[in-house]
Amino acid sequence: MKTVRVDEWFHEYLKTEKRADETMGEALVRLTGAPGPDPELVAGIISEEKGEAMLERIEEQDKSSVGEVRREMADDS
Repeated sequence: MKTVRVDEWFHEYLKTEKRADETMGEALVRLTGAPGPDPELVAGIISEEKGEAMLERIEEQDKSSVGEVRREMADDS
C-alpha cells in the first residue's frame, strides 16, 4: 500500500464521489478510468448478468465529471 498526496480540493471531490461501499483507492480507480481486469482473464468467471451490470457502470462513468477534474488538475500545475 502507498500513500498519495493530493490537493485539498481533490480530496474533497473524492470524498463526495466515493461510494459507501468502496475505499478511497477504489474510488480513485473508478473515477480516473484506470484499467480494469483483462476481459480474457475474467471470461467465464463472471455471469453474463454481472458482466452486463459492469458494462452499465462503465458507461455511466463515461458520463461522469472525470474530464472536469482532469481540466482542474491541468490548471493547478
